[in-house]
Amino acid sequence: MVEAVRVLLLLTVGAGIWAAWRRSLFPGTWAHTFHTAHAEERAQLTEARRQLRAVDKAQRHAETEAAGQVKEEREKHQQRISRLERKVALLQDPGQGTELGRLGGLVLYEHAVTASPEGRLLPLHRLRARFDRGDRVHSLYLTKPDGGGDRAKFPHRPDPAAGPDESTRLFDEEEVRDFEMKINEAAAQEKTFRAGLADQLAKAREELAEARKDTTRLKAAEQSRADVMDRNRTDPRRKEALADLTAERNAWQDLTGCRPPK
Repeated sequence: MVEAVRVLLLLTVGAGIWAAWRRSLFPGTWAHTFHTAHAEERAQLTEARRQLRAVDKAQRHAETEAAGQVKEEREKHQQRISRLERKVALLQDPGQGTELGRLGGLVLYEHAVTASPEGRLLPLHRLRARFDRGDRVHSLYLTKPDGGGDRAKFPHRPDPAAGPDESTRLFDEEEVRDFEMKINEAAAQEKTFRAGLADQLAKAREELAEARKDTTRLKAAEQSRADVMDRNRTDPRRKEALADLTAERNAWQDLTGCRPPK
């Protein structure tokens, strides 16, 4: 029983809302809004509204597509510029580059190497790695062109002074020599990179300048959007649809004394 009352109440409220909405669209007496005697006038007003909404919807769709194309071209333009800006910045200051490998505490990067993660970075340009065999510890000497450098140590025998609980990784000669070769190969690649760096930087700067000036596609998209908006402003279909709706609203007002909304 309670549920039936609740359903009845909801239906009554819904019907009231629908009737109020209907009255707002077709103002006047109750007969003007609901009676079949005025069904044709209501249908004509409804059709005129539908025609105008259809034209407006088509225009909005065209403008939205045109605006989306402008946004897409602007983003592409900015992405290209940002990519080239990053390229120029990296060529101006390559930094250490990405990590290429590590052995023990020695870390090799694209443009630098360090004997330990906490140690100073040594530029790879003209750097030389040299293996040195020791009785207990092998060494890799990292020598700069000016003679300075650093040393990475790789124990291959346990430290006799170490406590029984101390554990140290041991390195065999072959893996240390392999890493020596890897460092020297990276240094050779760095030499080639540095030799062509000036030309690469000049070319990248030129590409960046051209990218900043090249707004052809963006301007075309902006012009297309402006053309769409101009066509919409002068579209005879909308003028006709608006004139038809105005005539139907006038007719309804003459019939009921109330002016209906668009």
